[in-house]
Amino acid sequence: MERPIKVGDALVTGATADVGGYMAELERNLFVGKPSNDVIKYHEIALKLQDAALNVLRPGVKASDVDRAVIKTAKELGVIEYLLHHSGHGLGLEGHEAPFLDVGDETVLRPGMVVTVEPGIYINGLGGFRHSDTVVIHEDYVEVITYYPRDTESLVVEI
Repeated sequence: MERPIKVGDALVTGATADVGGYMAELERNLFVGKPSNDVIKYHEIALKLQDAALNVLRPGVKASDVDRAVIKTAKELGVIEYLLHHSGHGLGLEGHEAPFLDVGDETVLRPGMVVTVEPGIYINGLGGFRHSDTVVIHEDYVEVITYYPRDTESLVVEI
């Protein structure tokens, strides 16, 4: 069903970039007007899910272990039924490519790999809550290379 954007909506926005033939991705929720308490609650849970993935992501870790950390956190926070897809994917010459941060992908993450970290929850009648950041895996650390605010206040837009 199509309709105009209105105050109270929670939007999932996305941007991609081609940098020398390689892809980068950034997604954020934007909130039209002051978000409701439920919107704030699920937005903050989505941040916790992304943090769970980022806290596990490093060279030598299996892609599946990143997704397992998100699933564990979603269970602890009581939102497992709203978690509808894997926690991220590889980026390169294509927008979505292996490895996938998914329980079914046993790929060991290595320096030089670039992945998105984007676990999302989707609440029927309220909206989707997901942030996607592009992350480069280095020898002994990971680097988030998409810089954009994640806090609720910074993501409010007025119409």
